Amino acid sequence: MRRAAIAGALNAVVTGFGALYATRFLGPRPEHPTLSELVSYWSVFGVLAAVFAVAEIAYLYWDALQAVRELSSVAGLELGANENGDVARALARAALELPNPVDASFGVNPGREASKLQLGVASLVYKLKISASNFVFKALVTRAFGRFLTRSLLAFTAIPINAGWNALVCWAVLREARIRVMGPSAAVELVDAAFDVEPEPSAELLRVVHQALGSAVVRTSEFHPNHVALMRAFRARFGAPDPGLVLDEPARFLVGLAALAEPERRTAIRVLAVAAVLDGRLVRKEKKLLSLAYESAGLEPRLDRVEALRRAFVAGDVVKHATLREIA
Repeated sequence: MRRAAIAGALNAVVTGFGALYATRFLGPRPEHPTLSELVSYWSVFGVLAAVFAVAEIAYLYWDALQAVRELSSVAGLELGANENGDVARALARAALELPNPVDASFGVNPGREASKLQLGVASLVYKLKISASNFVFKALVTRAFGRFLTRSLLAFTAIPINAGWNALVCWAVLREARIRVMGPSAAVELVDAAFDVEPEPSAELLRVVHQALGSAVVRTSEFHPNHVALMRAFRARFGAPDPGLVLDEPARFLVGLAALAEPERRTAIRVLAVAAVLDGRLVRKEKKLLSLAYESAGLEPRLDRVEALRRAFVAGDVVKHATLREIA
């Protein structure tokens, strides 16, 4: 995080000096430049800013990949091993902030309930966050200290914004990488814990649990690597679902859940809770699904216990079987 902040600050410093140097091309009236003066200004400043922005991003990506590799080494994961290929790709995506791919082989469409407009706006806002922060910060500084600031000082107001955003993004990348490192082993252990009172589940329960896993993916609108690990762990123990079973419609899951016997309803909700927290988040749509699941099962909602499970997983704490039993 320190290295990321320093890289952002250095880029802002160099860009600030570039802005000052380029102002000489704006002529004697920089507040009212001509078209040719603007072209000269952006030919110098724009190119300089683009070159150093690319250099900064390249360094941040390289450094993030190195940090993720060190993190996996500490966790005992050999990324070069064939069995860890999926984990290696998931960690690389976390380091490079790439979206999770859709795996059609599981029969789940994560975007079934997602708004395309909402996803597009979120992506645009993400791309513009630093520029908007710089603009707002510069406007506030100018308004508060305008009479005392010179053009030279204003050129460097981006330094704390760049450094702060880089550190924040780096923290988020490392947090996500840590969650993905823990995911595969946690998936196996949490499936075992959820079924410790149902060693031989019925076919009806297995169908509902397959739907619970698919519904959790739909409610997050993405196929997190830990969801993939959880589905694989479940199918490795109990087998694949029936080919005609619809997995990504939460309404069908809720209907099937209500038809189970009470002990099996509790097991299904425990698995749903595991799926909801294994990506390190518990978003509003997941909470809504859990609330509906408790209602369909005729059980008292225990979202506070689900949140406690999420915090324990993210912190890397040992999750005891009794903790899962308290969820349902």
